[in-house]
Amino acid sequence: MLSRADLLGRFGRLGLGFLALLVVASCSTKPAVQRLPELTFTDHKPIYLDVGQLEIVSQYQPPGKAPNYEHLMPISPEAAAIRWAKDRLRPVGRSGFARVVIKDAPVIKTDLKTDTSVKGMFKDEQSERYDGSLEVMVEILDARHMSIGTDVTARATRTRSLAEDVTVNEREKALYEVTESMARDIDTQLDGLIRTYMAKWVVQQ
Repeated sequence: MLSRADLLGRFGRLGLGFLALLVVASCSTKPAVQRLPELTFTDHKPIYLDVGQLEIVSQYQPPGKAPNYEHLMPISPEAAAIRWAKDRLRPVGRSGFARVVIKDAPVIKTDLKTDTSVKGMFKDEQSERYDGSLEVMVEILDARHMSIGTDVTARATRTRSLAEDVTVNEREKALYEVTESMARDIDTQLDGLIRTYMAKWVVQQ
């Protein structure tokens, strides 16, 4: 017959083993992969332009390292601007070019200071901030690929702060929304600018 000490020791080992299993199970559980919607601009009618070709040029060179964060986002501002150009602009003419130039498209991550004292343990603080900007120019070129001095530029910025207990899915959704809101802003601006200052090249269909 086992003594009381032996029984306590055995139950103690069983308890530790069960606790270890719980820890392993909790560590191996991965959050469900969320499906973010595809960012498109087909909900608006295309702008038909009296040019022969559409060009998309990116002057922005992502560093691919901190503090820049756009290369880690579900969709970068640069990618959104490229999609905008393909969805919204339609060349229907015989000659000339419409060129879309992505001039700037960074997102910078900044770690924020948080309260590390005992009181800070009971606070829900913002621990990281993301500052995004997007600048896109559209210009008309002649048949020789020379600028004729007609261009419009749109700019948008967004800032988003996240709490220190943010999950991976919550961060990705927030960063998707940063890109989406800037791109929608650019879309609205350029739609009005093109129809106003490039009306000569806009074809009504």
